[in-house]
Amino acid sequence: MENHRKMEIIFAVDKNWSIGIDGDMLFHIRTDLRRFRDITYGHILVMGRKTFESLPGQRPLPGRVNLVITRNREYEREGILVLNDLDKLDEKLNELDPNQEKKVFLIGGGEMVRQLLDRCVYAHITKVQESYELFDTSIPNLDEDPEWEIVYMSATQTDGIRDFAYVDYQRRSERKYVEFRKPE
Repeated sequence: MENHRKMEIIFAVDKNWSIGIDGDMLFHIRTDLRRFRDITYGHILVMGRKTFESLPGQRPLPGRVNLVITRNREYEREGILVLNDLDKLDEKLNELDPNQEKKVFLIGGGEMVRQLLDRCVYAHITKVQESYELFDTSIPNLDEDPEWEIVYMSATQTDGIRDFAYVDYQRRSERKYVEFRKPE
């Protein structure tokens, strides 16, 4: 891994690591959305244009820096920062947070994860215990990637509709986090 600004990913996935369809998430789990807010609040969110446009009201998430990456040089929306060149991501992140006091979260979409996964060192994954047949967006399966290991797994929970668990991964080369934690 080159010397890039370290990032974390945070996603809800089904059993096949699918995350969305038609510009929306596959599922909306209230406790998971609250967890997302709690983990990312006060930090920097990096996302592609389609992910931004899938946010409620196409508005930035409050209490966080919303950095949208798009090739469209004309793109602008109130309350967000736009970056048109992925090669300038580190420069922009250092400008926004020169002392690296904030975490940087990659929140979507699938194409952005494929392009930036090599910069990510930690992953907060909500695993829904079912497979969805209809999806058009997925992310790489960290269970099948030898560079990643599970460091935390919650007990199975339910929102009354589906069962899920929180599973955290870290890049093996970044073993600064705690060893595997047992379910709560």
